[in-house]
Amino acid sequence: MANSGKFSSPDYYRSLFANAKMNSVLIIDPNGIILEANRAFLSSFGYSEADIVGENFSILFTQADQKKDLPLRELRTVIDEGQSFDNNYLVNKNKTLTWVSGESLLLTNDRHEKLILKVIQNIHAQKESEFSIIRLNNFNENILGTIEDGVIVLDENLKILKANRSFTQIFNFSDKDVSKIDFKAFISTFDINSELYNAILGVFQSKSNISRIQLEMDSPGMERRTFDISCTQLAEEGEQTRILLIFHDITAQKQFEKQREDILNFVAHEFRNPLTNVILNIDLVDEMLKEKNLDEFRGFMERTRVNAQRLKRLINELYKTTKLISGNFDPERSVFTLEEVIDEAIESVQQVHRQFTISKKGDPQVPLFADKEKLIQVITNYLTNAVKYSNGNYDIEVGCFLEGDSVVVSVRDYGKGIPAKDLPYIFNRFYRAQKTKNLEGLGLGLFLSRQIVTAHGGRTWVESEEGKGSTFYFSLLLPVSEEQAPE
Repeated sequence: MANSGKFSSPDYYRSLFANAKMNSVLIIDPNGIILEANRAFLSSFGYSEADIVGENFSILFTQADQKKDLPLRELRTVIDEGQSFDNNYLVNKNKTLTWVSGESLLLTNDRHEKLILKVIQNIHAQKESEFSIIRLNNFNENILGTIEDGVIVLDENLKILKANRSFTQIFNFSDKDVSKIDFKAFISTFDINSELYNAILGVFQSKSNISRIQLEMDSPGMERRTFDISCTQLAEEGEQTRILLIFHDITAQKQFEKQREDILNFVAHEFRNPLTNVILNIDLVDEMLKEKNLDEFRGFMERTRVNAQRLKRLINELYKTTKLISGNFDPERSVFTLEEVIDEAIESVQQVHRQFTISKKGDPQVPLFADKEKLIQVITNYLTNAVKYSNGNYDIEVGCFLEGDSVVVSVRDYGKGIPAKDLPYIFNRFYRAQKTKNLEGLGLGLFLSRQIVTAHGGRTWVESEEGKGSTFYFSLLLPVSEEQAPE
């Protein structure tokens, strides 16, 4: 640039204008026309002197800012007040946007001409960093807001730095009160043995995480609730260590487990003694019949004894049902044919429900290596279910067919059927469809059937149409002998 530019003496103004590398400078007349641009501006924003000198400085503003009259308002402010400040996007020659901060000053040169000196700093990286932090914070806050578990962040002094909405609602705190909570005092009422408190201190000291600490805690206006609490150390911020505590409400789960235990204990207690008496009476009657040689009646009594003994074993095994429920059941395998278990199950159900016609389809002469008693239980559960929901239709079909390296067993009825909305849950523990809750049953049979089949590496499923009946299936892989079965 020529030394005879719009600046007059002293020379250091010209030196600052010409030699600055970080600060971009424009000289503008009171009408907004750009008179000069320093080298820093041209190199930063891609313009040449020919592109910009003589143009109105409004070309450097976005269309949105132009519609807001920001260029004109800036001119008026600097003329009226002698200076102005701005913080907005600047349009580069290639039409990209750069966030800048600017200061405009009103000057008078030696010729008494009014000029505007506009100094511009590129703060794009700083702004993007700020926006990223804001977006991240908003993202984190949105995530915390959607989590149903109570979540808090503690510092080393056990001061609550942050709490999500669920935590404040569960324990009836206002957002303003959270930072004032004495956390140690808050949990001391429930943390009788200081298990949680000591675990938290351990996280700060050893940097390890904790999980599955269970506390019963009072929630204002509600019955006592049980929480599963986990604690995780967050990334350190400077020298400050922070930890994240999550309060997961498992009250419903605990109540469910209690109901399950009550049911199992009730069944086992109420039926053990009557069944023992039944078996004893059968033995006595059998002794009396030995002298009269009533073979047919003796055969009936023998079948009765077998079924009574099986029922007793099943009730005794209710104490072991926890293993089935938890998926830790280990089948007691032996070699037998599928026809054996199908026939025993049919005979057991047919004796009690003589009005039903239970037919077989397919070829059940399939050798299996599995837990015979448990598979009888599965088929019996399926048949009993078909009887229970027959809705007066007495035909039931038991099918058997091969599918690849598996055998599939089906039990079909023509009764009530299952509503589509209930199908995904029909094998869940204690589940009873709304329309069948007036019928007898605990809702355990299908769940235990699935657990048994799953323990054998098989699968269970159901097809049903409401009002037209249901077909329950299970499939098993086919190791046909003990030698072929996996160790």
